[in-house]
Amino acid sequence: MWRAISDLFTRTGKLVRVLRNAQSMIGKRTRTSREWKAGADYRIICDCQRHARRQQALWRRSLRAASQFKKSGAVLLVGLPLALGMAGIPMEGTTDGAVPSSPAIASAVSVRPQRANAFRIFTDKVRTDFLDPQHDTRTLTLEVTKEEFFRTRVPYGSIIYREATKNQLAPELVAAVVEAESDFRPRLISGKNAQGLMQIVPSTGELLGAGNLFDPEQNIAAGSKYLKYLIDRFGDLHLALAAYNAGEGNIEKFGGVPPFPETQNYVQRVSSHTRWYRQRVRESFLASSRISTTYTR
Repeated sequence: MWRAISDLFTRTGKLVRVLRNAQSMIGKRTRTSREWKAGADYRIICDCQRHARRQQALWRRSLRAASQFKKSGAVLLVGLPLALGMAGIPMEGTTDGAVPSSPAIASAVSVRPQRANAFRIFTDKVRTDFLDPQHDTRTLTLEVTKEEFFRTRVPYGSIIYREATKNQLAPELVAAVVEAESDFRPRLISGKNAQGLMQIVPSTGELLGAGNLFDPEQNIAAGSKYLKYLIDRFGDLHLALAAYNAGEGNIEKFGGVPPFPETQNYVQRVSSHTRWYRQRVRESFLASSRISTTYTR
């Protein structure tokens, strides 16, 4: 073959017009065979030729990289998607029964792992929390804002909100009692052996099902039950708060809030804290409403 081409070159004056540098280009042969290697003297007739040339180069680079890393699993994880993407072949085409035109890619696709065992970029939790547009369908309401406020801005707020709702109490009230009793210190013990966040004596805690009053969940659950019981018994919030501080017997003895400065200050402090929490929740709701309105316009 190469002798025929060389003979053709010697008679170029009669047959063809040889381009500049044609002798150096045509006269090259590959190192591994005696076949002639195509030269670079050619003209691009249209853009499709340039695209085809680039596509062939990308295929060669991708397959060369795949062959170098064939001993590891990176060939399927990186090489195949990269090759298909650069070549303009959609990934969906490899799973619909269509066979790629290249035998090398067809063999690579044939050993592609099943979908169930494929590497996943996003976990189910990330996909649900951030990528699923139907994840959070709750409408912004005062109650939703209140739950978020206690969860994020009040110590032990999630427990307070849950137990208050369970006992049909205002979370603001339970949080105010916790703040007045212990200032959110779960290990506090008073001089009368009242323990935990809501300062419950062990005997009362046992009756309310709290075996460990230093556990915030058990303490707040028992304190909320006891506060609900006092409100139902006396039918008045101030009397219930006074009974929580001074005992039920003193309410019956004095026929109302006892004339103890500590108890009277306690009732006022809890009432004031309850109003403060309620005001903060309303402010958070109004701020969230303004932001929601701004982004929906």
